[in-house]
Amino acid sequence: MKKEADSKELPNTAAFQDEFTRSLLDSPKEVKEGYYLFKSKTGGYSMLWPKNATTDGPPFYQRNKNGFEKILFSEIDEEENYNYAFSTTYTTYGESLIGTSLNMLSASVGYNGQYEIIQTDKTIIYYAKLEDKIGTENEMVTSYNYFSYIVSKDSKKGIEYIFTANCFAELNSVCNIDPKVEEEKALIQMKNVTFRTDG
Repeated sequence: MKKEADSKELPNTAAFQDEFTRSLLDSPKEVKEGYYLFKSKTGGYSMLWPKNATTDGPPFYQRNKNGFEKILFSEIDEEENYNYAFSTTYTTYGESLIGTSLNMLSASVGYNGQYEIIQTDKTIIYYAKLEDKIGTENEMVTSYNYFSYIVSKDSKKGIEYIFTANCFAELNSVCNIDPKVEEEKALIQMKNVTFRTDG
């Protein structure tokens, strides 16, 4: 993170008010409205980080040298009745083990369908979504899951990206989650993952 981020005049956002999360971010300047830039300490990739999302240290953040990094982060607002959860796992397998990677992703989210292929200039995104019910019998909520495996076209790098959106409560509560809006948000984040091209 750049020196400017160590000053006392930090943005009044959850990401920069949280010490551990702040240590992961490149700069307090938003690179896209509502997002900071996360540059991985593996040196392998960067991605957008929602300004009000936070994470803690291990086990929520794990890294093994430059070949593996897993981050669980979330944006939670009980007053506004929403919970966004993110899980990203970076590896250096890329396209070479795409079948295995997709099988593992499908198993982790309980999905048994096909993946749509979305291409950007530098990446191939294997994308799918799933609507599910979670919670107890007395209080079930709808969980909207958007997930992908993103591979670099130029290197053996890839990242599993899972974004889940749900309300804390739906029964007798206002739930403003719009699946179309959340999907658009998920795709923006996935399409903005970039990989270093070496190796």
